Parts: sequence; C-alpha cells; structure tokens
Amino acid sequence: MKTISKAILALLLFVKAVSAEPEPSQTKEVGQVGSNPAEAKEHKKDSKEPQTKVYRDLYEDTESGQIFTKPGANRVKVEYNRPLSGNTTTLPDAFAHRPDDTAKEKLTITGRMQFRGVSGSQDSLFNNGHRDFNTVDWNFRRLRLGAQYENDWWGANIQLRLENMLNRPDVVQTTSTLNYLNANGKPATTSYVTNTRLKDNRGYIHEAFAYAKIPYGGLRFVFGQLPTQFSREYLQSSANFVTLERSMIVNAIPQFDNGVMLQATPLKEIDHKWERYLQLSLMVGNGKGGGGDYGTGRRQDLTTANRYGAVNTSPIYYARAQVNVFGGLKRESDGKMVNWQEGEEIFQRELKWSVGAGYVQTQNLITPALYVPEYTPGTTSGIQLLTAQGSNPDRGSLDANGYPNFLVQNSVPTMGRPKMGLIGHTYDSTFTYKGFYLSGAYTKFGGAASNDLFGYHGTIGYNIPIFDKYYIMPVLKYEFIQGDFNRNGRIDPTDSLRVYWAGLNLFGDKHHFKAQLYYQVLGNQFDVNPNTGNAMPIDDRRVYLQLQANFWTGVVSPEAYSYRPN
Repeated sequence: MKTISKAILALLLFVKAVSAEPEPSQTKEVGQVGSNPAEAKEHKKDSKEPQTKVYRDLYEDTESGQIFTKPGANRVKVEYNRPLSGNTTTLPDAFAHRPDDTAKEKLTITGRMQFRGVSGSQDSLFNNGHRDFNTVDWNFRRLRLGAQYENDWWGANIQLRLENMLNRPDVVQTTSTLNYLNANGKPATTSYVTNTRLKDNRGYIHEAFAYAKIPYGGLRFVFGQLPTQFSREYLQSSANFVTLERSMIVNAIPQFDNGVMLQATPLKEIDHKWERYLQLSLMVGNGKGGGGDYGTGRRQDLTTANRYGAVNTSPIYYARAQVNVFGGLKRESDGKMVNWQEGEEIFQRELKWSVGAGYVQTQNLITPALYVPEYTPGTTSGIQLLTAQGSNPDRGSLDANGYPNFLVQNSVPTMGRPKMGLIGHTYDSTFTYKGFYLSGAYTKFGGAASNDLFGYHGTIGYNIPIFDKYYIMPVLKYEFIQGDFNRNGRIDPTDSLRVYWAGLNLFGDKHHFKAQLYYQVLGNQFDVNPNTGNAMPIDDRRVYLQLQANFWTGVVSPEAYSYRPN
C-alpha cells in the first residue's frame, strides 16, 4: 500500500507541475525573428508532432529588414510569390541567365493523338477488293508532341510529328550493269548495287519557330519553320477540325515553310477594344516546304540541291488579311476578348463572323502537291494539282547541238516558258450563331505551274449542347476542284473532282476529347469504260471513325498564349 500511495502521489505532483506551465500568447507580436535558444528549444519540441502548416501574414520593416506579424509604420506585407531579385538559380554557365520575373513565364506541354478506322467500297484505297466495306484499316492520322514557351516579350514553339516515326525508313537500291574489258582484252560485264534514296523518309519536326513582340500595333516578328499564311484551314490547328480533313485544294501548296513573318493587329493603336477585329500577316519563305512533308536532312534552304537536282533561289511570298466582324472570341472564365482561333467559335453562343483573303506568289514552284489518300480515288495515282518545276533548270535544257530544246513536254521550262511560276488567291469566311455554323472558301491559281486550278468548298452544321457539358454536331460539306491536270489545253472528265461529306461530331471535352463519324463519296470520272473508251466513275465510298485525345498541360489556358501550335 505504501508503494502504491507513493506512486499516486508522484503522478499527482507531475500533473500539477505540467498544468502550472503558462500557455504561449496567440496575440502577442513577434518583434524580431531571432535566434532565442529557449524559443528554438520549444520549436524543436513541438516539431515532434505533425501539424498542419498555417500561412500567416508577415510584414517587413523597410529600414531594418526585421519581420513582424502585425502591420505598422514603415512595414510592408511580404508577398510569398514575389520573385527573388537577381539570378538565384544555380545552373551551368551556358544556362546561368534566367528572367528576373519568372511569374511572367508560361511553359506548356502539348500532345495530340488522332486514331481512326477507315472502311471503303470495293474500288477504294481502303479495301482488299473482295466486297464493299469488308475490312477496316486502323491507323494513326496524327500523333504530335511539343512544348510552347512565352514570357512578357518573346516566345517559342516546337512540335514533333511523331506519326512520321511509325514507319521505318528503307533504303532503295538500284542494280546497274558495268561493261568493261577483262584482262584478256575481251568484253565483260558485272553488276553493282547502289543506294539511291530513302523510302518513307520524312522529317520529324512539325513546326519550330520563335517570335518577338514589338510594342506597337500588336506587331510580332516570327522566324523558323512556321505555317504558311495563305488559307484559313492551314492556320487552323488540326486539333480544332470541325470536319474530318482540310479541303483538297489546300494541299496544293505546302502547309509549312522555313522563313520569316510579320504579324500585326493595327487597330489596337486606334482603340484597344478594336485589337481583335483585324489581323495582318506578311511572310517570306524558301518555297521548299517544311521538314514534316519535304524534309531530307539537316539543311533545308534555298541553296540545297540534293533533293531537286537544281539550285533554286526564288523565295515564295505570302500575305493574308483577316477581319473579325464582331471581334475575337470571348473567354468563358471572364468574358475577355481573345484572338480568333478557328474551330473554337462553334462553342460561342454570340454572333461571330470572320472573313479573310490570302495571296501567294513565287517565280519557281519547287514543291509538288502532296499525295492525300483521303482525296485519291482507288485505282488512280492521284491528281497533279499543280505542275512543279522540280529539278528542271530555268529556260529549259539544250539539245545535242547545243540549241534550246523546244521538243519537250509543256510541263517543263523552255526558252518561251523560262520558269514555272505561281500566283494564288483565296477568299474565305466562317460564321456562327447560337450553334449554327457556316464556313467556305474560294481559291484560284494562275501562272505556268497552276494548271488553271480553282476550287471551292462549303460546310454547314449545327452544334447542339447536351447537359451543359457535351456537344453533338451534325455536319455536311461539299468540295469541288477543277484544272487542266493533264495540260492538254482542255477540260476533260478527269479534270474535276467532287467530294461529299456527311458526318457527326461528338465532343466529350470540346476539342480535347472527341469522336468523329463521317461518310465520304468521291464523285469522279477517273475510270475508263473498256467497251466504249469513255470516262466512267470509280465507285469510291468510305466510312471514317476518328477518336481524338488532345492535352494541354501547363499553368495557363490556351487562349493566354499570343500564338498557338498548329
């Protein structure tokens, strides 16, 4: 009993001693954050138990630099997000410099995957020839990854075309025969193999450019591999397509080119509220296209002759003007007006209308039109939209006697047709109001390389919101192109193509996650009746199902950038 009584008495004395300790005041001001040993010991004791971090307002004395918990004379509130003065990041010498105000920097990683299944009628490219719609070709239409950076006065954008990495490049070999005399003086032959070119070899760089903002009229100087400033559809990101593909006539000229560009929104100097109503672009490029479609190595400039066989020093010029009749697009979060981004307008309920015009000119058209399976009837080799000069020199070649050679096809230069030049005009418009959508364009080319090509297309649709989050949009589109593709001086049945589209867009997260189901008919007269020799149609009908996932991960939303990736 004595032992138990002593234990109880000792416990009571311990509890009394603990309860007698004074509690620290919660309202007492902390004068100076110093190094009090007792205070440090107390903090060390409290740190043994996990506690929720509480951020308090602190105030700095502008004269002494001391930190206080209450405002007072000569005290300013400490901003937690305020960047430190000077370059405090320890980096290698080559990367030692950092912007003083990192809060104005924006860095975003972007990615896009378009995966589709295609099935076609018996005569189409997407059929094995047994019966209509008996097979499905699953493939990647687009696979992109890139990064975008911007600070207060300049930015950069690099996008990789990963779908060009899906096919392994193959070396194409040629076997030749060499005639010679052997050691006995008798004729002999031997065969040797040479590597002539790489098959399926396209560049991996989709676009890569940088730009600097000039503080007048919204001027921006852009340089690198950038979108050509001609058609509205080429300036539209493939992530924002309302229809499944760009129109066929758009493929006549390259989508990207190496060059420099000036862009402006000049109405900003009249009144800031008019900034988004007018956009102007002037661009000068090499005319050899971007690396994603025409790339053959590190050098892709005017003096590179390894691809086309002749040095070409004729640049290509682009100009474009776009008027947004009712201003740019409104941001949902705060209603602020931002730049017009083609494809985003279908989610605006207000009246929006944009009209534009583009111009392109070059003395030597070097790049051939791209082969596009979506617009190629099954049993043909495709339409030659324009006739490029390619490797043919200016003023043509010479005959065996050294005189100008006029006995050549009319698709190459001669003394009378020294260059294969090109001039193009396009006029386009996009209109939307409360879900109703209407878009179209007319394009015409002239010059020796033009094939007298012209075309037009129109799209109509209606975007229906569902549960205030999802959208369903039926779409109809019609395209027509015509030109003297065989350059015989007349319009044959094989010189025109009509394309009909009917589709349904299902927007799960607007353009970020969507499904597109489309039916396509290629109206053509490209086949030949074996009995009469007259032109007859190729039965080419197709069904597409495309699924898209498009992510944009960063600290800012897409419209906060002054330039977005294509």
